[in-house]
Amino acid sequence: MVAYSKIVIAGGGVIGNSISYYLAKRHGASCTIIDPVGIAPAASGKAGGFLAKDWSEGSPIGELMSRSFDLHAEQADDLGAEKIDYRRLEAAAVMMASNGSGRKPAGKKLEGVEWADVNVVGGNILGREDTIAQVHPKKLCEAMWNYSKESVGSKLILGKIA
Repeated sequence: MVAYSKIVIAGGGVIGNSISYYLAKRHGASCTIIDPVGIAPAASGKAGGFLAKDWSEGSPIGELMSRSFDLHAEQADDLGAEKIDYRRLEAAAVMMASNGSGRKPAGKKLEGVEWADVNVVGGNILGREDTIAQVHPKKLCEAMWNYSKESVGSKLILGKIA
């Protein structure tokens, strides 16, 4: 017989695993995740994992976005940045020539952007390492799940909730 917890979470994606992780970490509570496939089987395991701290600054979701960015940094510290492929980086917007001129712009606009090459006509930096990061979403979900499972005995049931 499977031991069930009193907390049941529908779905093994990033939201279900985040709930499970924080219940375990902050409250020592176990849970049961029910998913038809497993941990991060759909969009949560295939997304780009791009994180921007301040792109919604001043909007209704600005504070939430900033807090989410900080929480991902904390998760990297707690779970191991190498386990979840967490890294800080710079992001740039690059404009391409539609005429196929085949020349790189003169000047320092794209200095340090190694991949920018032929047909680039300009660009600008969208964020630096203090405001831009990336994480591997499937690895993050798996690491949060493993923490919940190993620290408090949470369970995963492959199935559907009717």
